[in-house]
Amino acid sequence: MRWLTPLGFLGALGILVLVIIYLIKPNYQNKRISSTYVWRLSLKYKKRALPVSKIQNIITFICQMLMLTILTGLLASPVVAADAIGDEDEVVIIIDASAGMRISDEGETRFERAVSAARERAESAFAERSPVSIIIADESPELLFARVSADDGTSLFGELERLKELGADACSFGSADMTAAAVLAESITSVNREAQVYLYTGTDYTYHNGINVVSVATDNEWNATVIDCKAEMNKDNHYEITVNAACRGKTDYLTVYCAIHGANSDPTSTVLLEKGEFFDPSGEEKTLVFKTDDISGGAIYSYDYIEVYVSVRDSLADDNAFFLYGGQRPVIKVQYASSSPNNFFESAVRSLRQNKRERWDIQFTSLTADEMPATEGFDIYIFEHRMPDTLPTDGIVLLVDPDRAPLGSGLEIGSSYKVSSDSILASGSSHKLTEYVKPSRITVAKYNDIILSEGYEELAFYNGRPVMLLRDTPESKVVVWGFDLNYSNIIALPDFSILVYNMFNYFIPSTLESSYFEVGDTVMLNGRGTDLTVTGNGEEQRFPSGSAELVPTLPGIYEVRQNGIDGTPLMPESFFVKIPSSECNPNRTAEALPLIARPDETDTAYRDILMYLAIALVSLMFIEWVLEIKKNY
Repeated sequence: MRWLTPLGFLGALGILVLVIIYLIKPNYQNKRISSTYVWRLSLKYKKRALPVSKIQNIITFICQMLMLTILTGLLASPVVAADAIGDEDEVVIIIDASAGMRISDEGETRFERAVSAARERAESAFAERSPVSIIIADESPELLFARVSADDGTSLFGELERLKELGADACSFGSADMTAAAVLAESITSVNREAQVYLYTGTDYTYHNGINVVSVATDNEWNATVIDCKAEMNKDNHYEITVNAACRGKTDYLTVYCAIHGANSDPTSTVLLEKGEFFDPSGEEKTLVFKTDDISGGAIYSYDYIEVYVSVRDSLADDNAFFLYGGQRPVIKVQYASSSPNNFFESAVRSLRQNKRERWDIQFTSLTADEMPATEGFDIYIFEHRMPDTLPTDGIVLLVDPDRAPLGSGLEIGSSYKVSSDSILASGSSHKLTEYVKPSRITVAKYNDIILSEGYEELAFYNGRPVMLLRDTPESKVVVWGFDLNYSNIIALPDFSILVYNMFNYFIPSTLESSYFEVGDTVMLNGRGTDLTVTGNGEEQRFPSGSAELVPTLPGIYEVRQNGIDGTPLMPESFFVKIPSSECNPNRTAEALPLIARPDETDTAYRDILMYLAIALVSLMFIEWVLEIKKNY
């Protein structure tokens, strides 16, 4: 037994105080009285009860002493070291099934070697009559067998044999969730504190945290990998291609090939480039840049896709190629029609075109006051002062200073008002269209009264009347600025460009944040319309809402198809999913394995002692109470 709070023994002073109280307790004294006649009759009864009273006093004192002793013990927190919860030499085996276990040497993968080693460990445990548990650790670890005894080992060995035959096909293409694997192991160690946990892996861990790590890596393993690739436009609007590659575990000179398919809008054209680098054993990444001067026959201003690869026989073939998409920029057509044209919108769209030049090909069409505006065939329509008879339905519509309501707009426009030039706007509903915009610094001197705005969200007001509105439905995307730009300071503020930028980003978002991802990444899909479909690895996933989150578990090429606002198909887009870069390093070192919790040796005993001491204390208090009642009656 040991004591968690030794200072609690100061409570023993209470025992000393109790003894002192009994010592100084006043005794009966002899007194002279005039007569004993009244007591004479009961004298014999008094003498007979006296021994019993002394015994009760002694028992009461003992009870009080014991109660103070128990209270002192409770203050000192006594614990008894418990024996191991399980008395068997139990074994828990974790087999790493991440993408890195696909690395092979002489035709045998790390995973196959791990399964063989795990079988040997299980046979050794069964020989000692110890139970065995098996955990497969991939993105979603699974407890295959829990506490299998030697008598039931046939099914365990059969499953291990099956896994070995599968080889790399039994591994995932992502990283192993070792935290989840540790939780599964805890289901065993929580029952048997002495259970031994073994991890068979090719990764080196700096801190094992009580896990026996068995490496299945070999010295001959090496891997050349294309880490990533990106194509960026230079100042001449031509693409320059940057490739990051590495060769780990071997000193070698590698040639990196870059095949540009569908170069310059020619589907039959493939431009093949190549560059070599010397890689040392340190495994540091090397950056190779393919510039315009490297391309025979001229520069690249568009492409279908770029394939970057290394042609080698290394230990992991799944990461030797990389595909880059996004070289075909979708065209976004913008039409500007006004009864008194200005260059405000053209300047804002020109700036937007430069900002988005690697993602979109924005084409701006400005009509003269005499030209009739189109109501179909454009992605964005800007009508200023002069409104169309019918609202377009195949694109985003911006109505600026509307003098009347087009058919289908759901608006009713009233009179035009002129006000003081320093009249400012007030904020309305919070929305992404007005993000980073401060209506309080925008002044208006002329606006149109909007009497009815059916289905619109009011984003800004002047004097309680809506002047910025939005209707966003699957069938109609309409933005209304109900004031004259020529009578406002907004054109001199950054808010004007921000409003145009926000409108473009909100209604025409980039469907994909990137053209490539790693297995296990969350792919955000922001559709422009509805009925978005993702196809890849022989599977098709449909998202009717046009927006979705996708977590790919297999590497490869995925294609995204969607419809526009009016239901017409848009240009398909593709993205590439690759094995995580960390899994492509044969010499990978990770910081620490998760800590597998094991029950403390004193936990259960501590609770039991407290309970028993409390029962004893209550029992003594009850005995003392009974004795006191008998003494008084």
